[in-house]
Amino acid sequence: MQDVRKPEVTHTHPFLFEFLTKVPTETDSLIDLGCGRGIVGALMRIYRSPRNLIGVDVFPEYLKFCSDHGFYDECLLWDLRRLPLPFKGKEFDVATCLETIEHLPKDDGERLLDELDRIAKIVVVSTPNTFFTQPRFDGNRFQAHLSRWSVWDFSRRGYRIRGVGELKSKIRYLKLFLPRLGHAFPFVSEYLLAFKKIWNTYLACDGTPGGASENENTTSAIYNGVDLGSSEKG
Repeated sequence: MQDVRKPEVTHTHPFLFEFLTKVPTETDSLIDLGCGRGIVGALMRIYRSPRNLIGVDVFPEYLKFCSDHGFYDECLLWDLRRLPLPFKGKEFDVATCLETIEHLPKDDGERLLDELDRIAKIVVVSTPNTFFTQPRFDGNRFQAHLSRWSVWDFSRRGYRIRGVGELKSKIRYLKLFLPRLGHAFPFVSEYLLAFKKIWNTYLACDGTPGGASENENTTSAIYNGVDLGSSEKG
């Protein structure tokens, strides 16, 4: 068994700043689906102060690592293909699912997105914007990639989508000089960061209350086409 205290993955997600802006400062409860080694939990401990912070993963060694370091108030061993999740409707202010959905078959991932809508008021999801094979890092057989997700997969569900990371272009100068192009045109980016407010009353990322009208406008704009992110405020 691989010792997860000596990680085989020695890099982190290239979009953690953008991710953090999607989590309201006054978040009281957050669930992290596919928590892995606990990067979301660690960020919440440093930059937010939710009273209820739960990490969920299918790999016991990751959960032990998270528990040993106190990243979450509760660590739950759960296969995300097993639905429904054992939580009440709108139990959490925020549900996060970073770099996880691509590890599920597409149909199971679609059902998981439905379930996130049920249990949370705000949902934040990230995934690669292309399909590539991946080895079993840390001896975790669940690390394999099983599905590919596109801008359309999220926009049709009412998400705002931001392209993050490098551009998918193989032309080096484009990657160096136009890194923000992916923010406006997410389909050319290395990763997708998808964000949705699905509750009529929510907290903005600066801690102030938001209203139903803004939530409705956001959803409408997405269904009328891919969000370019240029006027995104939350």
